[in-house]
Amino acid sequence: MKEKGAAEVETVPVLRRDNRGKAILTGTEKAAIFVLSLPDADAKKLLEGMQEDEIRDISRTIVRMGTMPTDVVSAVRQEFLDRFDAQVFDIRGGMNRVKDLVVKALGKEKGRQMLKDLQQGPKNTPWEILNAMEPALVATFLSSEHPQSVAMILSQLQTEQASFVIDYLTSDLQQEVIYRMAKLGNLPPGAMEDIEESLLTELNALGATRGVYSQEGGGGVKKVADMLNQMSREISDKLLAYLDEEDNPLAEEVRKEMFLFEDLLLMDDKSFQRLLREINNDDLLSALKGADDRLKEKFFGNMSERAAEMLREDLEMMGPVKVTDVEAAQQVILKEARRLESEGAIVIMGKGSDDVVL
Repeated sequence: MKEKGAAEVETVPVLRRDNRGKAILTGTEKAAIFVLSLPDADAKKLLEGMQEDEIRDISRTIVRMGTMPTDVVSAVRQEFLDRFDAQVFDIRGGMNRVKDLVVKALGKEKGRQMLKDLQQGPKNTPWEILNAMEPALVATFLSSEHPQSVAMILSQLQTEQASFVIDYLTSDLQQEVIYRMAKLGNLPPGAMEDIEESLLTELNALGATRGVYSQEGGGGVKKVADMLNQMSREISDKLLAYLDEEDNPLAEEVRKEMFLFEDLLLMDDKSFQRLLREINNDDLLSALKGADDRLKEKFFGNMSERAAEMLREDLEMMGPVKVTDVEAAQQVILKEARRLESEGAIVIMGKGSDDVVL
């Protein structure tokens, strides 16, 4: 008997059918047929979204597969479409969803530029104009204002924009503004009328037109905590130290609302695994370079053994990383965690005022 060569493979047996003539196929065989029925570009995208072991099983099946009858291919495709139509999808729009899609598709730099273009257009209020301006320019624009006015203005801006602007303020002004913002409550529209009038006049050169007053949510402890979350650790620590000196109970309230990288330890394993699916490997490597051992083990423990081993090896081989790069990667992960928590996809126990019952 002739031995089978290394490059030879067994062919799939004659296609089996039931007594009604319907093809009898395994799930993997159906998946292989469906992949082969797609254009190459679409098949590539589909495979990219699969696990390595799934790709291996489908590939082995394709190698063994002969020509499939047209009726079998049509039946497999129809079954897929029927299953797809039967699913219930949570379709949710909004700017956060656009950010996710654009950044994943185009990368950070191109994605940020496209988002900036999306946000451009007629600006009806000074807040819309300030949100669209470069943070450094806004900081220069506000540098001569009284700290209380700066605090009130920044309290109306998007949290991310406000945190960027504060980075460009002088150290003394940063401290004054953060303290005053933490003491602010939600401001009634009337309290901002004079400031809005003044801003509209000064921003008139940018083409602003009079619009209806609109605020994002005012100041207060939560707003300050959200802003500090998005600043570098060095600056946020300094500002918290200043708050401690001025008003320790207020500083403690801010700390309770903050969400730090170490707080990921508070997540249950199911939530942690959900978060891991949204993190790319480069950000994870940089973030863990500066993490303590407990948090590293939390990540390793929620991966497959093989993935955890590969990550350990990559961390060992990784050279020195700038502190700013570590903090930036950690912020990317924290931002993703905050997004998932706001959508109810994960639970971060012990943060905020809501209790959790297990």
